[in-house]
Amino acid sequence: LSGRTAQEVAKDQGQRLANFKSVTKKLEDAFIGQNIKIGPGLIRKARIAEDLGWTCPYTGKCYDAFDLLHRRVDLDHIIPRSLRPSDSLDSLVVTFPEVNRMKGKRTAIQFIDEDQSRSVPGLPQLHLKQPTLFLKDVIALESFKGHDDDKTRKKNRKRLLQLRDYVEKEFTPGDLTKTSQLVRLSAQGLQNSYRDATQPPVITSLPGSVTGAI
Repeated sequence: LSGRTAQEVAKDQGQRLANFKSVTKKLEDAFIGQNIKIGPGLIRKARIAEDLGWTCPYTGKCYDAFDLLHRRVDLDHIIPRSLRPSDSLDSLVVTFPEVNRMKGKRTAIQFIDEDQSRSVPGLPQLHLKQPTLFLKDVIALESFKGHDDDKTRKKNRKRLLQLRDYVEKEFTPGDLTKTSQLVRLSAQGLQNSYRDATQPPVITSLPGSVTGAI
């Protein structure tokens, strides 16, 4: 239905999977000889960690694959899940549980602004960044490599990290997917209505992301 050749589809699929495969390989190399099972949940966390340079965005502290494995670091919703119920990769960062508890139900930038430079309870050797450094590091996060989906994910995460107040309810990735499917079905229904027409109209189904932007 995309109008692309099988070769073009295969190439696109390979580019989509490149990030997944490279992160999986990094985990395999880190755990070599350890007889550790690498499951999808760990790979998912590692993909987010890879986007962030394996660094906590709030403190600047680095972590590694073993920290992920043993849950010394875990996932944090940039925008509290109570406000933005999405578990998509772009809505998450990896940080320390103590930092996560300290952040509570605040957006990332609210957290940094209100608690800037404070030490982390339970981890007194860690301190939160100053807002200027936090924003500088967020802007510097790489967001131009990989498949278009990778670029979009990284850019969305950077945007959320800089968002102070979350007010408007946005389309979640799940909403966008459902909208795209509904629009395609509607377009097919319209096309069937003009099946016997001499000059049927051109019917274009818009992606869910376009609907979300509007």
